[in-house]
Amino acid sequence: MEIEGSKFQEITLLVKSKLVQLEFDASERKLQEIESSRVEHDQRIRRLTEDLDYEDRSEWVDYHRTQGTKYYQKQQYEKALYEYYLSILALNDSKMWREFGVPLIHNIQLNLELLKKPATMELLQFVLYIDTSNIKAYFKLGKCHRSNGQIQAALQYFQQGEKLCYQTQDKESASDFQKQIQECRRLSNQSRN
Repeated sequence: MEIEGSKFQEITLLVKSKLVQLEFDASERKLQEIESSRVEHDQRIRRLTEDLDYEDRSEWVDYHRTQGTKYYQKQQYEKALYEYYLSILALNDSKMWREFGVPLIHNIQLNLELLKKPATMELLQFVLYIDTSNIKAYFKLGKCHRSNGQIQAALQYFQQGEKLCYQTQDKESASDFQKQIQECRRLSNQSRN
């Protein structure tokens, strides 16, 4: 299955908007100035990577992913996020998004959460768009819906995740899903009473 080009753009814009917001929050610069600078920067990166073949592009992605992980380990989450974003800018087709996109999105999401700038729902829905059998995404989406008071939606994600766990024989994760399902049912019963 080919992934729509608009989906690439959508997720890239989402991450970019979070980077712009972080930069805006930490500086005296005007939002329009920051956005303009980011557009120019992104265009330079795309020009740098556009003529790279798959192998060279993969090296670019892996290098910046590794740098992001190093910053994450040093608790420099903004720098880590920026490196992961550089990786995303080099992803240009369905094959690359399938190979690198899901782990990058999980890393981006984690850093955004640590920076108190979550984009959880959109990022996780994108992960499921790429990989419909991603157990982590079902779990995190369920928790996100539950924390927003959307118990029935949360329950659906937890049940789908539990089903996948049984299919993959992941008993430990299945147990985590079962606990969440029980909690959703308890909350649902409380709201009825």
